[in-house]
Amino acid sequence: MISRTDLGGGVALLTIETAGPVNTLTKAFNHALLRLVDEIVADDAVTGIVITSAKDGFAAGGDLDELRAARTPADITAIVAPFLAAIRKLETCGRPVVAALNGTALGGGYELALGCHRRIAADRPDAVFGLPEAGLGLMPGAGGTQRLPRLIGMQAAADLILPGRTLDTAAALKAGLVDAVVPAGELLKACTDWIAANPGATQPFDRKGWTLPGLDPNTVEGRHFLTGAWARIRAKSAATNEAATAILHVLHHGLERSLDAGIAVETRQFARLAVSTGARNRMRVLHYGTRAARPSVKPDRSLRRIAVVGGGQMGTGIAYAAALAGLSVALVEASREKADEARGRIAALAERQVGRGRLSSDEAAALVGRIETSDSYDATADADMAIEAVFERLDVKQDVLRKLDAAMRPGATIASNTSTIPIGSLATALGDPSRMVGMHFFAPVEVMKLLEIVRADATSEKALRDARMIASAMRKTILTVNDGLGFYTSRVVSSLSSEGMTLVAEGVPPQVIDNLMTTAGFAIGAATLADLTKIPLLKDILTSMSGAGAPTSMQGSKAVDALAKLEAAGRVGRPTGQGLFDYAEDGAAPWPGLAAMFPAASTVPHEDVRSRLLVTQSLEAVRALEDGVLNDPLSGDVAAVLGWGYPVHLGGPFAYIDGVGASTIVDQARQLARDYGPRFEPPALLVRMARDGDRFHAL
Repeated sequence: MISRTDLGGGVALLTIETAGPVNTLTKAFNHALLRLVDEIVADDAVTGIVITSAKDGFAAGGDLDELRAARTPADITAIVAPFLAAIRKLETCGRPVVAALNGTALGGGYELALGCHRRIAADRPDAVFGLPEAGLGLMPGAGGTQRLPRLIGMQAAADLILPGRTLDTAAALKAGLVDAVVPAGELLKACTDWIAANPGATQPFDRKGWTLPGLDPNTVEGRHFLTGAWARIRAKSAATNEAATAILHVLHHGLERSLDAGIAVETRQFARLAVSTGARNRMRVLHYGTRAARPSVKPDRSLRRIAVVGGGQMGTGIAYAAALAGLSVALVEASREKADEARGRIAALAERQVGRGRLSSDEAAALVGRIETSDSYDATADADMAIEAVFERLDVKQDVLRKLDAAMRPGATIASNTSTIPIGSLATALGDPSRMVGMHFFAPVEVMKLLEIVRADATSEKALRDARMIASAMRKTILTVNDGLGFYTSRVVSSLSSEGMTLVAEGVPPQVIDNLMTTAGFAIGAATLADLTKIPLLKDILTSMSGAGAPTSMQGSKAVDALAKLEAAGRVGRPTGQGLFDYAEDGAAPWPGLAAMFPAASTVPHEDVRSRLLVTQSLEAVRALEDGVLNDPLSGDVAAVLGWGYPVHLGGPFAYIDGVGASTIVDQARQLARDYGPRFEPPALLVRMARDGDRFHAL
């Protein structure tokens, strides 16, 4: 776990080696570290201490399984207390302590390094350093919010801690996260040399007369910085980012006190945050859920060239992402002119990435060079797989699929990027339906991490494997679902859009709909989403989700009729500047004609508006699970967060039920059904869970 050897000259070497592929700092490790530190500090023969790792990296931080199992702030404090004590004893032991960072040091691992008097890193381009806890809804809990600002300044530390940003070796050296970088073979010698040259080393903040570098929270400038940071966080997350709030609190109130008092402030906030529902939801979705959703199949040489049919936004995005992954791409459009336009859009996208520093000019040129554009299906003949991404209409897609079926070699997988049409219906256009699979990408493809893979009854294991290989090559997080109208994501998003437009039809102002959603943590509201989607397109989507086999959430919906009225009035949406809102350079305002078009028969209480928008998503998600379209609640929550921006602190539509309680949701749904229609009747699965006190997630 952690062992001691001697380097000679009185220098003790502490080597970390915990179970698993990386060093994880468990409660047992923390106690072992404290015992060893007590032993060394009591040994007068020790003149210096070096801490390093037996693994490829230094340490990756605390054990999330232990944090999730903890139930109270006291449980969390019991985990970190021995670690905090060990670090403080090291830095005040009167002998030089050096962190020999042989690789990546993150979270608690980097906080251990911060407790050393010197941080020397091996020159490795793959190593990263920092405090990324905020990305999981947590915060540093082993002194990181207090030691890092005291070394590099409050503002510089906040810029790293608040977004959970990590730095490579060169950037970490420049920012002051490490003090020196040496060749890997010289790491231990560099540490012992520094110890020999600095026998009386202490932390700068433990020296008499030390002052905080840069901004101080007790100065006007420091308070202005903190006030601005509070305002930016609130504007961005509507006060739902508990981690950022806690970090700012600790920076403010900890840095105006002594180190020990500041660490006490940090510990209280960390312990409170770690057991909060929001942090647990973030950990479940962003760590456990996304890890489970990573493709289990690795790319191989069987997929080297793919065809993409359709050069619109989705088609060009798919082609770009495939070429970025190193695949050769044949992009087919209806005419040579449209094919050239699609290539131009891809080249422009690559250039934007160059401007943002994400690609070099040579990489962008090579990417575009891997894409061949054509107006002939002959270009697909040698493709290992094809993805159609044309207009969302059954007859149009089936025509494309028949042409691909004829042009490609037998057995090559053919996928559809449809967002709503059942794959089984599309597959009737193929001579061999087993080669068909759904691959529902999200726009913009080059940005969005989620890919919904749809398996129809006839879909072969080969087709499913090919889809997963493409997902792996593109570094997508996958949601594999079974076939059905709207699959999972479009089915639930349609329930949200439908309810939002039904509220508009009932006379609820669009700004009320949006404000209630954004204050709940959504990036945008259902009204703005309708304008961004475009009114005619949303009408077509919701029409396709109506009729035979339609989800329960569409029963009694007034959305299609409302959208048809808006379209007839020339209200197209954001692209024309006229939708539910009027758009101008100085912002957006509700269209004044809405009140006349959709007069309110009665006032819908704001709490009902919010409940209808949230509950409809959860009910439809449960129905998808009950129907067998969705395989498990965790993947459904991950898809909600990554696919349509469901607030991560709420954890997804299933976690939302757990947070409120199944019995409470059932009661709410039944009341909504009485007031607004049978689409809110709770599904039998949820009723059983309410009766039995069950949850979707154990933790």
